[in-house]
Amino acid sequence: MQILVKTLDVLVGICVVLLFSKYAVSFANMMFDWNLRWYFLEDIPHLTRILFILLLLFVIPSEMIKDKQKGNE
Repeated sequence: MQILVKTLDVLVGICVVLLFSKYAVSFANMMFDWNLRWYFLEDIPHLTRILFILLLLFVIPSEMIKDKQKGNE
């Protein structure tokens, strides 16, 4: 169970980093008139929505497992 929680937490971290970097790149492009691109994830449509949904799908079970483990102790 502990490995599952750690795996879910790592996946949450990856989603947060990708979501933050997407907004950071678009903010830098608007603010400084740069032409930064996301080469490896640029062609995925609705990436922000996908990452947000994945974030919720990983956070909720992880927190439920943590609460269940605290209740058993």
